Amino acid sequence: MVPWPIALLTLFYGLLAAVTGAAAWKILTGAADRPLLWPAVWLGLSVAVMCGLPLLKPWARRLAIAGSAGLGLVTLGFALLIAGSGRPGLGVMGALLAGTHLVVIRYLRRPEVKRLFLRASS
Repeated sequence: MVPWPIALLTLFYGLLAAVTGAAAWKILTGAADRPLLWPAVWLGLSVAVMCGLPLLKPWARRLAIAGSAGLGLVTLGFALLIAGSGRPGLGVMGALLAGTHLVVIRYLRRPEVKRLFLRASS
């Protein structure tokens, strides 16, 4: 049985896959004029994590840690841009949102969670 925090992470990465898939589709159909590289990278990462986490694959845990680190940095960058534009309250809220990615990383690095993924793979 998959623990509920991992199930919630799977749902989050499924939502991220849907959003980045829609962005990639807009680029492919010509509705948006920007490079396809980053939406394709995030789509691949989020689909891989979405499929691997509920199966308790160790590579999916590592990808989820890397994805959360990347999302945390992107969110923190947006928080800095918002705070720099004269809205410090929204910048603080963005920084707190970036902190949730650190909580995800901390959870996935717990020894009990590591053992859960290693036990399922053997």
